[in-house]
Amino acid sequence: MTRRTTTRLTAALAAVAALGLALTACSSGGAEAGASNELGTISAGTLRIGTTGDTKPYAYTEDGELQGFDVEMAKEVAKRLGLKTEFVTQEFSALLPAVANGQLDMAAASISDTEEREKTVDFSDHYFIGYISVLAADGSGITDDESSLDGKRLGIVQGTIQDSYAQENFTGAELVRFPDNNSAVAALSSGTIDAHFLDFPVAEEYAAASNGSQSIAINVAVPEFPVGFPIAKGNDALKTAVDGAVADIVADGTWLEIDQKFFPDQPVPDEFQPSE
Repeated sequence: MTRRTTTRLTAALAAVAALGLALTACSSGGAEAGASNELGTISAGTLRIGTTGDTKPYAYTEDGELQGFDVEMAKEVAKRLGLKTEFVTQEFSALLPAVANGQLDMAAASISDTEEREKTVDFSDHYFIGYISVLAADGSGITDDESSLDGKRLGIVQGTIQDSYAQENFTGAELVRFPDNNSAVAALSSGTIDAHFLDFPVAEEYAAASNGSQSIAINVAVPEFPVGFPIAKGNDALKTAVDGAVADIVADGTWLEIDQKFFPDQPVPDEFQPSE
């Protein structure tokens, strides 16, 4: 770790330590907790992280092991904060409520930071910008013209950015909501829906596995929906520390290493280029 990196992360943790000392001074009954859990995690020394298990390459289970870009980013953040990780897999729509209710310290599942979501949770500094795509069944008549979705049954995972985007922009389509991508793609394969709207890298995986029966018809760039780690409102200590860790992960080139492992063909935005 370089001097700049050490200085930045040390400053973030120093602010957290100062907050812990202030809490100790305010209450003798909370002195032990403040000293042992300065970051305010659910369990001292552990970062409980909610994620999904079917959104390859972001977060997915393979050979019994949880993997993916968001999983590795969360592990790297925890390592730099000196915390162990505890991952909890859930349906996507359950992640933000679980963070807001204090059941999770944060979530890591390619969750875009939006004004609506910020009403219930805080977000860390951003660590990803991507594309969302319409995966269409062969013979569906859906092309790269968005108007070709009119009258079609379009699958979406409830509560995702695709859900919000489709409501505003694909008004001629019939939206069919699912709890996860696997159930939506199963419906696509059976002909129950005509297409499914999901993240680009995940759509690529499903298309490659479909033996030519499904392909990506429409890609949408979404720089206005950058991805961050949702953190419970009021836990400023954890947010400050996570922000510092994310900045260091980007600056020293670790972010780029993780990104290229999962997205070797995707352009890298300037804001995520190493600066050291």
